[in-house]
Amino acid sequence: MDLEEVIFRRRTIRRFKQDPIPSEELKKLIDYARVAPAGSNIQCVEYILVETPSMREQMFPLVKWASSLPKEERTPESGREPAAYIIVLVNTDIKKSYFDYDVGAAVENILLGAVNFGIGCCWMGNINAGKIRRLLEIPENYEIKHVISLGYPDETSKMEPYKDSFKYWKEGNEMHVPKRDLADIIFKIL
Repeated sequence: MDLEEVIFRRRTIRRFKQDPIPSEELKKLIDYARVAPAGSNIQCVEYILVETPSMREQMFPLVKWASSLPKEERTPESGREPAAYIIVLVNTDIKKSYFDYDVGAAVENILLGAVNFGIGCCWMGNINAGKIRRLLEIPENYEIKHVISLGYPDETSKMEPYKDSFKYWKEGNEMHVPKRDLADIIFKIL
């Protein structure tokens, strides 16, 4: 798959087949994150990989799903939960501030790499960081930034033209995600 195809195929996926993702592919996604840009090359972003069934089950209620959807359509049904999670951390002993860009670049590398492997992802910021910290025994010098839920897609997602609302919607097993037109986001050409 070429780079443009990967970029345009990247969509948020919230329902997953229950097939395990090979550990080597999950580690490769973290390796893609490892080589992302970091301000002043200060590499403070670290990861926890959650792939065992018991830990995945404990992680599932600690993340929130699809706030734009009606409550009954948000959370994946039983048998469609993530096959793995990547917890994105910042080691504040290495870098105390100005790390959000580093995190964003690293996460985007994971998301794009996942598409290339045929893996679906949901980048999640609405998480219960306190309970995740306790469950995974994460020391206080780590800031828990995000959770990425992963698995082979068990739904589809397509871009729609933006029409007065950014809210996405679901029809059957397909998500519809409005995106602004290129001409609408180019502020100025000089």
